[in-house]
Amino acid sequence: MRKTRLLEILDRRETALAALLLLLGCALRLALLGQLPLGLNQDEASAGYEAWAILRYGMDRCGNANPVLLTAWGSGQNALMSYLAMPGVAIFGLNAFTTRLPNALSGCLTLFVFWRLARLTRGPRFGLTALLVLALNPWHIMLSRWGLESNLLPFFLLTGIWCLVLARERPWALVGAGAGFGLALYAYGTAFFFLPPFLLLTLLRLRHSLRLGPGLCALGLFGLLALPIAGAQLISAAGLHTVEVLGFTLPRLTEGRQAATSVFGGGGLALAAANLRDFGRLLWTQSDGLIWNALPIWQGGLLYFFGLPAALAGLVASILQRRDRTREAHLRDAVYCGLLCAALISGNINRLNMLWLPLVYFSAVGLHLLLSRLGDWAAIPVAGLLACCLIFSIHYVRAFGNGGNVNFFPGLGEAVLAAEAREEKPIYITSTVNQPYIFALFYAQVPPDRFADTVEYRDENAAFRQVERFAGYEFRDPEAARVGIYWGGQERGEVLGRYGVFALCGPETP
Repeated sequence: MRKTRLLEILDRRETALAALLLLLGCALRLALLGQLPLGLNQDEASAGYEAWAILRYGMDRCGNANPVLLTAWGSGQNALMSYLAMPGVAIFGLNAFTTRLPNALSGCLTLFVFWRLARLTRGPRFGLTALLVLALNPWHIMLSRWGLESNLLPFFLLTGIWCLVLARERPWALVGAGAGFGLALYAYGTAFFFLPPFLLLTLLRLRHSLRLGPGLCALGLFGLLALPIAGAQLISAAGLHTVEVLGFTLPRLTEGRQAATSVFGGGGLALAAANLRDFGRLLWTQSDGLIWNALPIWQGGLLYFFGLPAALAGLVASILQRRDRTREAHLRDAVYCGLLCAALISGNINRLNMLWLPLVYFSAVGLHLLLSRLGDWAAIPVAGLLACCLIFSIHYVRAFGNGGNVNFFPGLGEAVLAAEAREEKPIYITSTVNQPYIFALFYAQVPPDRFADTVEYRDENAAFRQVERFAGYEFRDPEAARVGIYWGGQERGEVLGRYGVFALCGPETP
């Protein structure tokens, strides 16, 4: 094929273009990280508070010393993000920025790993195409910009797959794969569904080329990393007691999240069929109805409106092409195992997040095949992709900036701090806030031992325990309170925050 001017530029300026795309992608994931989204969601407030509590006091809010799995709401929360947040919290304090920083940085690192992996599988030009597609991908930008702890899983799985591909020429890279897959178990519990079939397929593919030394070291490291978290999961599944080993805690949860959100909690084949129907609807609409996971498809969706057809075309091409595809086989296996997870898990976008990076990869394959045929005209679809990202960015800022989004409770932090400044206790927070107690812990920075000693739950054994009160705070309608925090109370009391969402109120206030 004749080398066009565009291809000549790509070949001569690969490093510069890759650096430019990496900078653009990092800017989209890091800019105004503490203010966009405005406020905090309860899950990121929980992960951030636990990072601060373990860092300062060596225990989580339930009194567990250095837990390998956070008890959190009762049914658990993954601990890896909280531990990764500790350096930022130690330097810059506990706030929205430091809570979100691990996900933002992992999102930026994902861009680099994705580029290097794509370069290995299909060459430098495809590496640039894949990097462009991921840098501008709406799902991945959103994933990187808030502190949901499960959002770390795609990075660690991708790192493991990259190391598997590297191991074809550098056998000791298998150790990196063992580390990536082992840490993935601490990022999100769905890794326990994904990794067994994926690792089985990997062993079958590598059975003739696997070198004994690197293979045993990788397997040993994976087993060493997996043992504590697997033990914690077993304790909850079997109803055993909390265990402390070598200064770490393997806690018993009130309910295992995997059982509550999968076919293993009941339902069998009927639930699996329903899960697949829901998954098909999710793919078609590119939305699960949760605005923190994806904007509507006309505003971006998961992959933009053309992303799914491009991914299907790329996957089919990968299967049919008569070329050495063993490097790409691990990514196809990731798609197959992700589809299996879609049947097993009552899914939404974040629960199935092990699947989206492989789909982004194959959408890049489909786009690259198109660009290769267009020659110099390839600049037109590239410009279209940039325009789609611009439209998405505008809608994202409108949805999560300015007046904020109610799912992130903008203004609540200012209200908590203003109520604390009055030094009048107890402080009442409206129960219409989702898990309001975690925001009191986060913004007031209440010591975890004080919380653990005074907390009263509505039902201590519930999967999502509701707190009635702890020292200095109660969580119910603040109408009769001397100092209360009321949601949507612009017409009464002292309006707090620039957005008028939360207000101090009391009986003496007209």
